Amino acid sequence: MTNIETERKLIEILRILDETDEAIGARMISANLSQRGYPIGERAVRHYLVLLDYKGFTTKIGNAGRVITEKGLKELDEAIVGDRVGFVITKIDELVYRTSFDLKLRNGDIIVNVATIDKNDFDVAIEAAAETIDSGYTVSPYVRVLEEGDKVGAVFIPYGSVGLVTMCSMTVDGILIKHGIPSSIKYGGLLGIKNSQPIAYTDLISYGGTSLDPIQIFTARRMTSILAAARSGEGTVLANVRTVPAVASEKSIELLLDAKKAGIVGWIESPMQESSPGICAENDVVEINNYAGANPMAALYELEIAVKVHSISALMDVKLLNQRL
Repeated sequence: MTNIETERKLIEILRILDETDEAIGARMISANLSQRGYPIGERAVRHYLVLLDYKGFTTKIGNAGRVITEKGLKELDEAIVGDRVGFVITKIDELVYRTSFDLKLRNGDIIVNVATIDKNDFDVAIEAAAETIDSGYTVSPYVRVLEEGDKVGAVFIPYGSVGLVTMCSMTVDGILIKHGIPSSIKYGGLLGIKNSQPIAYTDLISYGGTSLDPIQIFTARRMTSILAAARSGEGTVLANVRTVPAVASEKSIELLLDAKKAGIVGWIESPMQESSPGICAENDVVEINNYAGANPMAALYELEIAVKVHSISALMDVKLLNQRL
């Protein structure tokens, strides 16, 4: 069973609980699921309910059964009608496929993140973003600052705000795929930093098993300490894990080194290159770890700056990403 299939069933259980005025048990939930095209037995339903309890989406009411929580209602709202599960990975696949950046000519379209920032916070925000970029916890040192009324993809910069555009690490996947290497994004996570070096992931969320971008989830929950990592060399930053076939590892490294020469610097070479964290269990793939392009934006949350981050937002001509903070 795939993560997406599991997530769809979890969302359907939440829908059933939301539509019920009282606590109900696994037997009734199982019957409701069967009517909706999900023939799942009581035992499996109990397993899913334990998982939902763990996530905080449901709670047990004695022997009566479960009810949906406020957190569960929020998750259900975010799933939207028709299941939004898989939306993020589908969007990533589409943007990666359309990435046209050429390593030799250094032109073409890249994938970008966009943040909207209140004008009153602009100076402080730019200073914090610059600290993060200068410390190397990003994909590219180049950004673009947008004015109110500008638009990137579906993101409109509202009046009274400014926009900050950074390169998204998914651009790396686009480069690899453009050269015939199937790159598969696996996890977004919190990466511990010590002595200015990446040590290990402290938390991970699978891209295949969530309706939201994991990087955006960690950012919104203010789980990072990016500025501490930039200033003292110890903290927690955002990164992600992708895999490529083991037979393509040498070619992948060549491309990543070429990308670095072209200003795409987010690849984590050491010490994780030498001592892989071993997150993905497959023997026939190798992991590629990258700092997230949203780190300069996530740092703003740490300062309680009013910011809204749109990660994996759109495609942009790389030549427009031409400013350094």
